[in-house]
Amino acid sequence: MYIIGLIKVLVVSGLANDVGDTSKKFSIVEAARRDVVTCHVSDPVPKVAQMMVDNWISSVFVKDDNDKVVGIITDGIIFRLVAQEKDPRLYKAGDIMFRDIITVGTDASIEELRNLFEKTKVKRVGVVDSNGKIIGVISKKWVNKFKKYTRYYDIQLQPKETAQKTKSPEGSGE
Repeated sequence: MYIIGLIKVLVVSGLANDVGDTSKKFSIVEAARRDVVTCHVSDPVPKVAQMMVDNWISSVFVKDDNDKVVGIITDGIIFRLVAQEKDPRLYKAGDIMFRDIITVGTDASIEELRNLFEKTKVKRVGVVDSNGKIIGVISKKWVNKFKKYTRYYDIQLQPKETAQKTKSPEGSGE
C-alpha cells in the first residue's frame, strides 16, 4: 500500500511522466495523505476501528466539541487495548487517544522528517498549514521508502509555494 502511495505521489507530481529527468522536486504536502479522517472524543472505540477499516488507514485524529484536533488514535493503540484483554466497547476515543500530536509544517524537509521519526519513535506525523490546521498525514514507512527510492533518482522535497512556481505552464513546451 505504501509503495502504491509513493507511486501515486510520483504520478500526481508529474515525476512518473518525465522518466529522463531525474531531478524533480515536490512538496511534503504532495507526499502526505490528504484525506485526514477524524472522529469525536466521545466516539466508541469500535466505531473508530471501523473508520480505519473502511478507509484503509492506520490512524484517526480525534476532535473535541470545538472541532479542534486534540489527539490521535493508531491501530497500535487499539491492538494494545485488545492484547491487554480489555473490552474496546467500554472505551471512547478520548479515553485511549494519544494526546501529544507531533506535527510538521508544509516546508519540512525529508531529513527533518527522518530525524523527527528517529527522535520521537512515532510512526506518523500530522502536516499542518500556516494556521496550524492538520491538512495531511505522513508516515515513517513512507519516508523510508522515499529515501530508498531517491538512491536511484534525484528527487527532493521543497516548500509547496516553490514547487508551484517551478512547474512549467501547460503547453509552454518547456
